[in-house]
Amino acid sequence: MRQKHLFSFLLLALLLCYAGGTALWAQADSLRLPAPLLMLPMYDHFSLNYLNASSLGRGNTNLAHLGRAEAMAHNPATLSVEKACMIMELTFKPPIAEMDKNGNQQYASPIPFGMVGVAARLGSNICGGLLYSVPKSIVYDDYTVPIGQGADEVVRYPTYYLHQFTGTLAGQVGSFRLGVNLIQQLHSFSDMIVHGTFDRLDRTYYTFNLQPGVFWKKGPLQLGMAVLPPSQTKMNYRYGEYDVTLPLQVETGLGLVRDSSGLYVDVQWQQCSAMSAAFSDRFTVKVGYEKAIGGMCYKLGVVSMPDVYTGAYKLPRYIPTTPEEQGWWNTVPQGGTFSPADQLCLTFGFTYDFGGGQLSLAALQDVNGKVNCTQVMSSLSVNLDTFKNKKFLIFDK
Repeated sequence: MRQKHLFSFLLLALLLCYAGGTALWAQADSLRLPAPLLMLPMYDHFSLNYLNASSLGRGNTNLAHLGRAEAMAHNPATLSVEKACMIMELTFKPPIAEMDKNGNQQYASPIPFGMVGVAARLGSNICGGLLYSVPKSIVYDDYTVPIGQGADEVVRYPTYYLHQFTGTLAGQVGSFRLGVNLIQQLHSFSDMIVHGTFDRLDRTYYTFNLQPGVFWKKGPLQLGMAVLPPSQTKMNYRYGEYDVTLPLQVETGLGLVRDSSGLYVDVQWQQCSAMSAAFSDRFTVKVGYEKAIGGMCYKLGVVSMPDVYTGAYKLPRYIPTTPEEQGWWNTVPQGGTFSPADQLCLTFGFTYDFGGGQLSLAALQDVNGKVNCTQVMSSLSVNLDTFKNKKFLIFDK
């Protein structure tokens, strides 16, 4: 009898050790979210909007290229205008398949708005402007929870939009152009996912940052740099809070311009490890070329963006109060697994200069096949005094 009790005790101990070890293994191997799910850098491969159609065609290289109002979206020092102008831009992204190995949903970005802004010369050496843009947008289409033994279901559409308001000042100081962006962001979430509850959590969080930039040119050589410092913010919601670190971002660019041709290379470093130690820092490399012929400028480029995390993650969880609800949620995964998401994208586009402004069209297509993202953009940049000319829609130069 004593041997039987001893055997039972050992068996129970082994089971407890196994369960505890499994729990520890799962905890070690599964990412605890450091921020709301859809704003994590793993989703940048689709959520990121490559602002500025004029630069997208040449690989979205911006740091070492002087521009009009659209330049405010990247390196503030490259804003250079002689006349007051405005920019209007649309961005189209077809839906893509699930990046999560455990899911079968799609991601979409149904609102095509990109940015709108104005810029003007404020003095002999100073330019300034205001820009509203949507640097990120993503809708999880859809997150479904079967209820009533599968007879019904609750369908959710988790959404993340990053609304950005930018004020820019730039001017010539000796042989350099210096600039600064005052950036105010609204991180807008709808249907935030918390495993175990049907509460529709809609939250908007505000952040502020300063982005200095510099541009230098000598002969055919052009250099540019912009730095977005890290920032911290708390994102509270009904079932907890996130202490979010928005990572440091450093971008440098080089341009070689001769006659009507230009070759550009940008390198972007994001300290994603500051958001979570599980993330790798990310180096994004962009290369672009453009050639002007008459009033047209034709462009080609390449963008290489590696992923920052591959592996499992866990959703924030709430324990339902009734056994019936617990049964519904038992069939819903409490997390997922991020697949490898390295991207290699080809870009092409053109800009037509019609004297009073510029019309740009551009497209980006991933060719690596891991995150099959496509982005098509169009923008119209016009001098404000062009509207006084009744023939400006004819694009007479």
